[in-house]
Amino acid sequence: MADNRVQVEDLMPVQSRVSWGAVLAGAVVALALHFVLTLLGGAIGFTVSDDVSGESLGRGAAIWAVVATVAALFFGGWITSQCTVGENKMEAVVHGIIMWGVVFAMILWLLSSGLSAGFSAMAGMANLTGAAAKNMSSEDWEAAARQAGVSQESIDQWRQSAEDAPERAREEATDPANREAAAEYATQATWWTLGGTLLSMAAAVIGAVVGAGPSFRIFATRRGVAAVRHA
Repeated sequence: MADNRVQVEDLMPVQSRVSWGAVLAGAVVALALHFVLTLLGGAIGFTVSDDVSGESLGRGAAIWAVVATVAALFFGGWITSQCTVGENKMEAVVHGIIMWGVVFAMILWLLSSGLSAGFSAMAGMANLTGAAAKNMSSEDWEAAARQAGVSQESIDQWRQSAEDAPERAREEATDPANREAAAEYATQATWWTLGGTLLSMAAAVIGAVVGAGPSFRIFATRRGVAAVRHA
């Protein structure tokens, strides 16, 4: 009678089933494609900016941003599945979600790096401006304006506007209508952002499922390991 028991030496160690190389490849391709599509949208926008209104241009830019994000993540998910060997549909969904998370982590890291650099540059400019302002009084500004040909009436209007600016800012900040409009805008922006985020994740998952190939089942045998392909 044949011994069909599986021996220890016939087993293969099971490690992580996440293909991080494929995930990284899909994420890099998604970011690169999004960059290219963003450049294309910007070029088209600058080309037609003289022929369309600002409102139409802004609406078109928003639509193009959604299309570029969805297309890039769909193709990134497809690339991830193409670079993964033997995954089934559920594993393709998981790989698509992981790739989507990696892309957003990269984007957040790039944004934080850019914001840090921008804040550093603005702080440097503010220090230079503050140092220059300390060395120049109001009379010096007025004298420089007169030498530049600015009328006294314009100088007086500028001085009055500068004196009234803090009070106007406080009034606008405490105006109930402005606060209500700001709250409504923030609510709409939050819901639209959530919808766009979920749509981008769905695009990555669909791309990964579309790109998923045949799966392989690995069996331990007396003579070694056998792989059976399933469509």
